[in-house]
Amino acid sequence: MSMVQRSSNREGPGNRAVQSFGSPGSGEEIEGESDHRIANNLQLLMAMVAAEKRELADPAAGLVFDRMLGRIGAIAGVHRQLTRPQQTGFVDAGGYLRTLVNQIETGCCDVAGGRRLTVSADPVSVPARLAGAMGLIVSECVLNACKYAYPAQRPGEVRIELRLAGPHALRLSVEDDGTGRSQDEGGSGGFGTHLMEALAARIEATLVRENLRPGTRIVLAVPLA
Repeated sequence: MSMVQRSSNREGPGNRAVQSFGSPGSGEEIEGESDHRIANNLQLLMAMVAAEKRELADPAAGLVFDRMLGRIGAIAGVHRQLTRPQQTGFVDAGGYLRTLVNQIETGCCDVAGGRRLTVSADPVSVPARLAGAMGLIVSECVLNACKYAYPAQRPGEVRIELRLAGPHALRLSVEDDGTGRSQDEGGSGGFGTHLMEALAARIEATLVRENLRPGTRIVLAVPLA
């Protein structure tokens, strides 16, 4: 027997490790560990951003961190939904939005002062790509409302609704009863607005801003394949 043959037949620890790596089910174990690490890293990143925010005295800078937290939270929410047992690539849109909005309310809203976020959603499952885009758009809309809708120290509500608009469409809206901000305050050209427009275009949705006088409503009309 040759040296190569003897080595390949040897039951050493390294050889068993290679066999284990290639055995059935090992791919799922590696994927599960990867998902777990991604989730932990996202949570760590959110904790680090929140810690940095607490050191800030500038409210404008704080809003930037709030947006960052909202965006990371939207991504983390989709990841949690997709890494549950027997994942299908689809997300419970209502549950996802409730989780996301709860994160935003906890981190960015003065609940004790009467700033509240509410979610009402029809039961519908959507592809993860669609859920992620909707979550980021909701984050931007809610954070805009938290900043511009109501004067400081004034209570107010922001309502998020997801409705089936027929068999092949969704209607997502974010609405408040506040004063809002005028177009000449730069509300049409910021990064958040461009991000929402880009996300809406990516999912072939229509994004509309409505002035309710009083209040503002952002509506996203989303086609379903």
